[in-house]
Amino acid sequence: MLLRHVAGQCHALPQARRGFRAVAAAVPAALRAVPTQVAPAAVAPGLVVARRGFSAEIYTQTVKDFGAESITEGTVVDILKKVGAAVAKGELVASIETDKVTVDVNSEVDGAIKEWLVQAEDNVTVGQALFKAEVGAAGAVAAAPEAAAAAAAPAAVVTPAGGDPASGLTGIRAGLVRARAAREAFAAGLPPPGAAPPAAVAPTVSAAPAAAAAAPLTPTEPTPGARTERRAPISPMRWRVIQRQKDSQNTMALLTTFQEVDMSAALELRAKHQDLFKKVYGVPLGLLSLFTKACAAGLMEIPGVNGSIDDTSLEIIYRKYADISIPIPSPRGPVSCVLRNAESMSISDMEQNIAALSASALLGTLRPEDLSPASFGIADTGVAGSMLSTSLVNPPASAVLGTNAIQQRAVMVGGKVVARPSMYVSLTYDHRLVDGREAVTFLAGVRDKMEDPSRLLLGI
Repeated sequence: MLLRHVAGQCHALPQARRGFRAVAAAVPAALRAVPTQVAPAAVAPGLVVARRGFSAEIYTQTVKDFGAESITEGTVVDILKKVGAAVAKGELVASIETDKVTVDVNSEVDGAIKEWLVQAEDNVTVGQALFKAEVGAAGAVAAAPEAAAAAAAPAAVVTPAGGDPASGLTGIRAGLVRARAAREAFAAGLPPPGAAPPAAVAPTVSAAPAAAAAAPLTPTEPTPGARTERRAPISPMRWRVIQRQKDSQNTMALLTTFQEVDMSAALELRAKHQDLFKKVYGVPLGLLSLFTKACAAGLMEIPGVNGSIDDTSLEIIYRKYADISIPIPSPRGPVSCVLRNAESMSISDMEQNIAALSASALLGTLRPEDLSPASFGIADTGVAGSMLSTSLVNPPASAVLGTNAIQQRAVMVGGKVVARPSMYVSLTYDHRLVDGREAVTFLAGVRDKMEDPSRLLLGI
C-alpha cells in the first residue's frame, strides 16, 4: 500500500510541475494586460499627465489691426488672464487703448496662457506678439479646485475583455491601477485617491496676535504742511485730444459769438410728448437731438460754417452733408461721437443713434468710425453747471456749438417782465473761413428753431 501511494505521488509530480509553469506564464501576460492609463473616473479633471514623446502646440497671438488704417499703435491697459489660466476661443484676455478707441483682445485658440510677452502700460504696434498659449491645455489655475475634488474619489477598476475574476488576476490589476493613481496624485501634490481628508488641526498661536493681525490698519494722516505729489500716466486717447486742441489753437483764428435762447417751447414739447415718443420709438426724447436737428438745418443754409480749409492745396472744401459730433458719456469721460448725414435724419433717428452710441460707450465697444472726424461739433458744458463758456474747434470742422445750463431768468414778454428758462449758447468758429455775419446768422437760426420747434418740422 505504501509503495502504491508513493508511486502515485511520483506519477502526479510531472503534472503539478506543468500546472505551475502554466500559472507562472499567465502572470506576466496578465501584468502586460494591465491598462497603461488610469480610468477616467480616477483622474482629476484639469490635470495634464506628461506622456513620453508628447509635444504641446504653442500658439503666439499678435496684435491685429485696430479697425482703422490710421491707428497703428496703442497701450495695454488691462491684462485679464494670468499665466496658467485657461482661455476659450473668443474669450476676452486683454484691452488695448488707442488714441481713438479701446480695443478688446480675444483669444484665438482654446488652451491655457503659457507666457505674456507684454505688460500693462506697454506700447504695442500692429503685428507685435502679445502672449503664447498652449493649445488644448487645461488651465492650472482654474482646474485646481476640480482636480482636488476629483482626486478624492475612489479609483475605478478596469477589467480588460476576457478577464477571469476567479483566477485572481482582477485583484492584481486593480492594485496596480490604484498604485499608479496614487503615484500620479503624489506627483501633483494631491492626497492619494480614496484617502480620508486630514483632520483639522487647531491653531497653536495665541488669539491676541491673530486679533491684532486681523484689525484694519488706520491710514496714516498726511503731515500738516506736507508738499505731496502724485503722478499719473497720460492715456493715448487723452494725449491725442491734447495734441488736437493745441493744433486747433495754433492754426485757427478762433472767435466766439453768443445768443440767449428761451427754452420754454422746447421743454414744453419734450414734456408733452415724452411718454408717447418713448412708447413709439423705445428711446426718450432729449434736448440734444433738437439742437442737432437745428444745427443740421443751419449747416445746409450757411455752407461756410460747414466747410474747411485744405492747407495743402490752398482750397476751401464746402460739404453738402452734415457729420455732427455730439458728446456721449462713457466710463472714461465724455467722448465725441459722430452722427453721419445728420441733415437727412429725423429726430427719432437721432435719438435712436444717440442711445446706441451711449450703450456702446458704456460697454467700451465704440468703433473707430463712431469717432471719425466730423464737419461740425456740439459741446455741452451745461451738464457740469456752466453758465457761459467757449469751446475749441476740432479739425477738420471749422465751428462748434457750445450749450450751457438752463436757468430761470427775467425776460421781457409782451411788455412784461416774466421768468423764463433760458440758456446761453455760443458758436466758436475759424474766422479765416467764417466771417462774423455768417456766424451770427447761423447761431440766430439755431436760436429761432429752438424757441419755435415747429420750424424744425416745416424746415424753415
